[in-house]
Amino acid sequence: MADTKAYIVVGADSLVGGNLLKALARRGLPAYGTTRRRDRLGPERLFLDFESAEPFSAPADAGYAFVVAAATNYDRCEKDPLARVINEELTPRMIASLLRQGLFVTFISTNSVFGGERAWPHEDAPHDPQIPYAAQKSRAEAVVHAYARELGTEDRLNIVRLTKILDASTSPLPAWFAAWERGEAVEPFSDLIFAPMSATFVGEALATVGEKRVAGHLHLSGAENVSYVDLAQAFARRKNVPADLIRPSSATAKGIHIAFKPRFSGLGMPSTTALTGLRPQSLDEVAADIIR
Repeated sequence: MADTKAYIVVGADSLVGGNLLKALARRGLPAYGTTRRRDRLGPERLFLDFESAEPFSAPADAGYAFVVAAATNYDRCEKDPLARVINEELTPRMIASLLRQGLFVTFISTNSVFGGERAWPHEDAPHDPQIPYAAQKSRAEAVVHAYARELGTEDRLNIVRLTKILDASTSPLPAWFAAWERGEAVEPFSDLIFAPMSATFVGEALATVGEKRVAGHLHLSGAENVSYVDLAQAFARRKNVPADLIRPSSATAKGIHIAFKPRFSGLGMPSTTALTGLRPQSLDEVAADIIR
């Protein structure tokens, strides 16, 4: 029998959280979102601030929580001590509280815990974080697992790692689309490699994860390791933009420092596909979702 209890999306104001709420609504599933903004509170929008000492009690009808909120800015994670506290201490503590309250919990993590030097790491591959944000998320995963073991709730926890997520507002897409409308060329970077997914795809995939209630490690990934040149070409094909309006460049040539430049970004999904039926999203599907 399907579980009809409500879902909680912790971090509903984020790109992932907002699209997850939309996916749950499309399926007719009851859901609450959390926010740290008092002006957004309502019957289905609850207050939660990781930096506050105010405890969070899940609604009585809730049975599942997605913990999407985190400190994700690379520069902040390197320089702001509070970012480390949020990622390594406060977020795991919140997850432990939700587990104690009887909820099934999905903790959203990142492909960057693997470091980017190995192609298609599987769900239980060893970590090799190379930047502070990745190290903090790797340690957070370990702390969350320790809490779950201590509480005897490992069967009510999964960790879902994501690759790069895009929607129509994600830089540099608005600038590209505006330039093409004016008949001007864009200069995408050839030396930035990622495995993009659309925000719509991620929302729907996470909703499926919630319905399946599979414990353990899961991955959601783009199907290909591509450059921003490849991405621009995929959009150009969809928009019938002439090829000469794409002029490849590079971050190195432009003198732009990039904190994290992995050789490989995509995640292997063999266990995730076997358990949930979810598969990586192709680059063409990403472009179609965003243009649609």
